[in-house]
Amino acid sequence: MYGSQSITPHDYQSLGTYLAASAPSCGYPYATLDISRITAVQLMDTRVECGTCLRIETSQANYIIDGLAVGLPEIAMATHFAATTSRFDPLPTTSIQTTMNKRDDEVRYVYVLAVDTGGRGLDLAQVSFTALFGQSLSPMDASWFPVNAKYCEDIWRNSTKRQTQSPTAMSDIKVGVGRSQAPPGLGPIEYNFYIYSHARLL
Repeated sequence: MYGSQSITPHDYQSLGTYLAASAPSCGYPYATLDISRITAVQLMDTRVECGTCLRIETSQANYIIDGLAVGLPEIAMATHFAATTSRFDPLPTTSIQTTMNKRDDEVRYVYVLAVDTGGRGLDLAQVSFTALFGQSLSPMDASWFPVNAKYCEDIWRNSTKRQTQSPTAMSDIKVGVGRSQAPPGLGPIEYNFYIYSHARLL
């Protein structure tokens, strides 16, 4: 369950009361899940991959903070005119360059539970999608891969008390920022599905 390609949002909340009487293809009732933090996976093998905890990472330079695309090229004045002379002096640019380099090295990421099949690459819960990318109007490039199940433990809502809780609000989605942990060589899900499925047969 690895991939790196464009993914789409899915508005599970819009299903409303229908959720109580339905379940995704993995068979887990929606009532036992935090539907703000789940995803459908294209070509998922439901016999062995249901309930996999996935880390989804933005590609470097394709998420938005406060309305500004992070990592996109910025133009900074490198010189200024000294009024007392007739020459241009270099402006100190070290701090600007350091900030830009740091952003280029970072990705944003969330942990979600794979519970359904379908979508384009991934069909990620719209709440998590928006928290991760800053918008939910268009597909975005991302990478994803399995991680330890402990990162998704709080997505399960198996107790009656927890099932009465509302899904996680977008402002409460835990979005991490740091260096990418994606394995090298990830490609579109059709390619990885063949590679990793074939490897299990060897």
